[in-house]
Amino acid sequence: MKSRVDQSIQASLEAYLAREGAAGKPFLVMCSGGQDSMVLADSVYRLGYALELVHVNYGLRGAESEGDQAFVEDWAAARKLRVHLTKAPVDFGDGADLQARARGLRYDLVNELFDAEHHAAILVAHHADDAAETFLFHAARGTGLDGLVALAPQSGPLLRPLWDVSKAQVQAHAKKLGLQWRDDSSNASDKYTRNHLRHHALPSLRDAMPQALEGLRTTLKNLRELQSFVDVAVRRESILYMGKSKEVPGATVLYRDVLDHPHSSVIVWYILKDFGGFDFDAVCSLAQSQVGAMLQRGPWQMWAEREGLLLLQEDFQEFAGSTSLENGWGSLIGPLWNGKTWVAKTMWTAQEQGHAATEDMGSLSAPVLSLQRTPSLVWRPWVEGDFLLPLGMKGRKKVSDILTEAKVPAGLRKYVVVLAAEEAAGEVYWVPGARLSRTIAVQPGDSHFWRLTEVR
Repeated sequence: MKSRVDQSIQASLEAYLAREGAAGKPFLVMCSGGQDSMVLADSVYRLGYALELVHVNYGLRGAESEGDQAFVEDWAAARKLRVHLTKAPVDFGDGADLQARARGLRYDLVNELFDAEHHAAILVAHHADDAAETFLFHAARGTGLDGLVALAPQSGPLLRPLWDVSKAQVQAHAKKLGLQWRDDSSNASDKYTRNHLRHHALPSLRDAMPQALEGLRTTLKNLRELQSFVDVAVRRESILYMGKSKEVPGATVLYRDVLDHPHSSVIVWYILKDFGGFDFDAVCSLAQSQVGAMLQRGPWQMWAEREGLLLLQEDFQEFAGSTSLENGWGSLIGPLWNGKTWVAKTMWTAQEQGHAATEDMGSLSAPVLSLQRTPSLVWRPWVEGDFLLPLGMKGRKKVSDILTEAKVPAGLRKYVVVLAAEEAAGEVYWVPGARLSRTIAVQPGDSHFWRLTEVR
């Protein structure tokens, strides 16, 4: 008869395979060499599932860390199993948030492996005591529903087959089978908050309430159901307050009137949780700021613009200095506004033409230029005071007005690069994707042309 541990693991894996259709693919088992991960790896192996191990050597405990690695490798070799191994940098132990960085390192590794090698799922040996510990930890720090149920039985391709199994049951299982494992000496220290909860808070809670673990497990299940309902309700509501930007293709816009909603903090949090998790108070402040103000959270930027708060994921680089366009060719690699994509790393090349019809002006993305009146051209950032003599119009037009008409958000205008004359300060010949000057337009009698071409 299968143990409670084996039953839980088998039920979890069979249910997942039935849903995902991943039968035959190996499971990735995160394996430190400790008791919990060895119980998980051993059970998956004995139950007949294909598996591979993932081990991270943080190098924080010297010979002990090397011993953990050797133990995992030897155990896998005896069963002809593959081990994916990585070692942390030598200075990994320096700096704050060690546990968070360690967690990030191993999850980045296992997610990369899962994406690249088509495994069935990622298996982690978290059990019921871990779930209770995480619940108490997040509750004490202050969190929402997502934080309270962070350690769920499944999160995408990540499974926790021991989620319903207590630590005591894991220990009994390991003892019954005579399994070997490695003890991490750092787990005995109360240096880390989680260890202190594990050593003191949970035992005290069980002493006062023997059924505390089962009660917390029931609470977590109820909270997950509530979270599912809230997610659906908030998703429906959030549709009213976000959309695709009409001014900046590819950008998401958060409409300011969301802040008038009686539950604005919940809706904003839900919308932004996949965009870096901006602070609600900071978002409220940005909404009241002048156009062009910006917040940064990781790779995400939030811009205050007229249509709302724009969410963009780019690492923008301002174009420094200038680049001449000489000898019939030239290029620029950098951010350009071209009307189709709001800003892109694009190379523009200029090719000399043997002939061109006088009416062929090309397009705003690939114009034909006459070089008989523009012997020297330069790429440079636009500046206040720049002007252009628009093709098909009389008079001049400020580049700032051209950018406004092109609906270039105020906060992004510093990234716009223009084609100008080296010797004519202030005059611009081309704002890519927006306006072309009549000064360099092809005219009767011209014989020397360039056609600028966008190369992505």
